Amino acid sequence: MRRRTLSLICVVLVGLAGVSFHIARARAILAHPLLPVNFDHYDHTATRCATCHHNFLDDTGTSACYACHKGDSEVGPHIERDFHSFCRDCHVKLADQGLHSGPVRRCEACHDPAALHTAREPDLEKKR
Repeated sequence: MRRRTLSLICVVLVGLAGVSFHIARARAILAHPLLPVNFDHYDHTATRCATCHHNFLDDTGTSACYACHKGDSEVGPHIERDFHSFCRDCHVKLADQGLHSGPVRRCEACHDPAALHTAREPDLEKKR
């Protein structure tokens, strides 16, 4: 009986830690700026605009993708995963077809290397 109770307590504590981690991560994502993306619409002329810009069809907004999606409390915490999957999946599909695909792996291929360096390095002024 004691063993079951102890096991149940451990499961509950691990579950609470997991929930706390996800809440803290979601808050951090919503609070921090997104890394700038090097994106040229000219390189994407073979893709219908509405493929990426759903608001062309449903008239839900006029702002940039990131601003709208990050501002949504349900979508915002998943923005990094969703945009990486959305862009990379399309590029991988093209590469699998033997077509020019654009980047699929390296962060620097889509994001400004200076912004990546800043995001990875702790603020030196805060350490002093």
